[in-house]
Amino acid sequence: MERWPDDDDERFEDLFNLDDPESLLDWNEGILLALLDDIPFVDHHVHAPYREDGPLSLSDFRRPFTESAIEEVWNVQLPSQLGYRWMVRELALLLGVEQTEEAVLEARNAMPPAEYHRMLAQDANISAAYADDLFALGECYDISEWSELLGCPVYRVLRIETFVEQGLEGSATLEEALERLTAEVAGAPENGIISLKSIAGYRTGLAFNPPASDTRARASHSYNASREHRLAGGWGRIADKDLVDTIVWTALEAAAPLKLPMQFHVAFGDDDIVMTRNDPTLMRALFQHEAFRVVPLVLLHCYPHHRKAGYLASIYPNVYVDLGLTIPIVGPGAARVLEETLELAPVRQVLASTDGHMTPEFQWFGVFVWRQAIVKVATAYLEMGALAGEDAEWFAESILKDNALRIYPRWT
Repeated sequence: MERWPDDDDERFEDLFNLDDPESLLDWNEGILLALLDDIPFVDHHVHAPYREDGPLSLSDFRRPFTESAIEEVWNVQLPSQLGYRWMVRELALLLGVEQTEEAVLEARNAMPPAEYHRMLAQDANISAAYADDLFALGECYDISEWSELLGCPVYRVLRIETFVEQGLEGSATLEEALERLTAEVAGAPENGIISLKSIAGYRTGLAFNPPASDTRARASHSYNASREHRLAGGWGRIADKDLVDTIVWTALEAAAPLKLPMQFHVAFGDDDIVMTRNDPTLMRALFQHEAFRVVPLVLLHCYPHHRKAGYLASIYPNVYVDLGLTIPIVGPGAARVLEETLELAPVRQVLASTDGHMTPEFQWFGVFVWRQAIVKVATAYLEMGALAGEDAEWFAESILKDNALRIYPRWT
């Protein structure tokens, strides 16, 4: 992803006037970006893209950049979204074509899929991906296929609510379902699972209640209703608060002995989210529970609650902030959002991901914008004296890879 010349390149004389402080600041950003390109990116929350059986349509090319399910948004509003427009321009530069949707789409569709995936992954310098592999199950590449396409390891993240839904037919009671979940989590080293993930934010919100006898009875009743719906040919979607809270609490209890992280979808997302229920400060019962203090709790995406998430990461030792989906979608605003998060969040508590989904371009662009944002923020901190020169690499490496490598296990 090199877009800046080497520091001994004669083009610097044309690009920068070193006697001009503003020009020198640009020069510092260029040097930092060149250095950051060499830092591998550990994408700690991502989804494998959809299989492509033929040329990608323009509508599907656009879709990852909006959480709306309304086609009018994809076709009318999205082309004016600044993050998306930036992606088109950067991808055109990489492909060497005119900076239009049509030219980019034609060029990417002309490449063999395996070659195209590998090109994007190598340009982004992705060294590992942690994939929620129960997203759009059956439509996406499986982990082994995607690892081959990326040319790097891909590790499993278990989406707990979906896992319970998968077992509705085979688990006759809630107790059996929870035993199955506990066994899967306890077997994480053998099952290749390096994190859990909850989508409670989508289903019932983040105000989790500790288990109680009346809660368990209501959860059991709800489970039976979901199971009956599945047996009758329906989905059996788990969307009852008592049931979801019980599943989350059970998963955390099983994760604690392994110190296995759990990711939580926080704040914005698909249009079925109720934003008032997705404020991370509602999760206080989990943060305060002493037995869960050994479990890294990773708050995903977080926008527009990123400042609150940063606050939580500053007062609880096991709370981590991610801006995955936020960074590529806010695009030009990414540096501002990152800086606002870091107002309170310690650097060691901030993780980078892309939430790549549907198409490989979204992941690639997410990495690109992360690097741009870190350069902008680090340069500002260097200028004001908040970072020393030797701290810049530590700052970038912590967010891009080291924090993820520290909190997620590597089973052998």
